[in-house]
Amino acid sequence: MEHDTSPTHSPNVAELRALYRAAEARAARLRFIIEVQNLLDAAAFETAARDVLSRLADFAGGSLARLVFPSLQGEAPVQLTVGKSTSPESDTILFASQDGSDLCLTIVGSSKARAIDADDRQTLEVVAGQLADAYNLNRQAAENQALLGDLQRQRSELAALVAQLIQAQEQERQRVALDLHDGSAQLATGLSYRLQDLAARIGEAHALKPEIDQLAALARHSVADLRAAIADLRPPELDDLGVAAALRTRLDAIDGLEVIADLDAASDRWPTSTGIIFYRVAQEAITNVIKHAEASRLVVRLFEDDKGEAHLEVIDDGKGIGALRHPQMRGGQLGIVGMRERLALLGGRIEIGAGSSGGTHVHAAAPLAQGTPSA
Repeated sequence: MEHDTSPTHSPNVAELRALYRAAEARAARLRFIIEVQNLLDAAAFETAARDVLSRLADFAGGSLARLVFPSLQGEAPVQLTVGKSTSPESDTILFASQDGSDLCLTIVGSSKARAIDADDRQTLEVVAGQLADAYNLNRQAAENQALLGDLQRQRSELAALVAQLIQAQEQERQRVALDLHDGSAQLATGLSYRLQDLAARIGEAHALKPEIDQLAALARHSVADLRAAIADLRPPELDDLGVAAALRTRLDAIDGLEVIADLDAASDRWPTSTGIIFYRVAQEAITNVIKHAEASRLVVRLFEDDKGEAHLEVIDDGKGIGALRHPQMRGGQLGIVGMRERLALLGGRIEIGAGSSGGTHVHAAAPLAQGTPSA
């Protein structure tokens, strides 16, 4: 019995070299793709894209590489070119991006240009896709930055308008205060003096003395009310010292209530618009307590939190929020509407509810960044 002693077939040296070169080529293409992504991740798009195009030209043995991005609405296509054309011969690769638009990658050959096989073409398409993704991300970042700039500009314009509106309101209050001071207050003061003088001249035995004394007291009370109204319209402390100082002065003038004031002095450095609005809100809330709550205790807090928000709390131990909903207390309801409207100018909010131990708890808050810094 004979045995087959012929040698088994094994790859020859040429085949091994071919396999090795193919493996090396695949590894080189993979390294090229990785290097391109690293470039695009590390540098600005314009700089990185030109470097990538230069490497694309070298990879394909060309003298020029051009990438044309699809045009946007009403805009011309964006084109990046690296190198110079020395030959009319070219090889064009069309790459379809994920959003359905077409990218045109052109490699223009030179005298040293080599043939681009299927693997090379696939590598070029992958790199073109990397460039497309980087371009889209760069465009989206630019659009987002533009939108952010527009938003910040609109916020600044809104803050300026709010400041102008608040300033106009305060100027009108100041004008009314001056008119009251120079008009009605002076007349009431003069009337009070005349009545007191008349009462002194007619003597105690005169039949009209009690009535004149009552009129004189009424005139003095009117003068006091007018002066209080003038001070409320535009307290000088608000201009000279700030919201905390103005509120402390307002609270010091309250009689018949236990008043606890926890006013952060840092609030005097709040933006002018914020300080004015918070003073007006506090003023309205305190007036509601004095007129409607029948309270014995009033707590007022003014502070800033670690998130950059201004806060105001007005707490009493009176009849509670239900008193403001009574038909006879419509002024209190209108005051709540006024507080909401004022805070809305700052992008703020107000919450009014029952206190933890009865009474009413008013909490107002607004972002300090919305205001216009004081001079």
